[in-house]
Amino acid sequence: MKTNNRFANKKDALTAALQAGAALDLAVAKSRRQFKRQASGKKAYEHGSIGSSQVSKSIKDAFGRILTRRERKQAAKETGKPFQKFYAQG
Repeated sequence: MKTNNRFANKKDALTAALQAGAALDLAVAKSRRQFKRQASGKKAYEHGSIGSSQVSKSIKDAFGRILTRRERKQAAKETGKPFQKFYAQG
């Protein structure tokens, strides 16, 4: 009696099925991988190269320098009133 199965035994059929599954997993992994980004052609930012804005100039004129968050909180604690944002003044 001739069978439609092309494998000689069940062991060979199982091996072929496992290899096919592994090949499919590899193909899916390769198709979904992310490629590296190309290096940017832009020049790196150098600190202070842009220059100070009009807002930072007016803040420095008003307070002498730009205060850190800790300094703003400390000033608010000392004066008893919350430190108002610069753009909300006036």
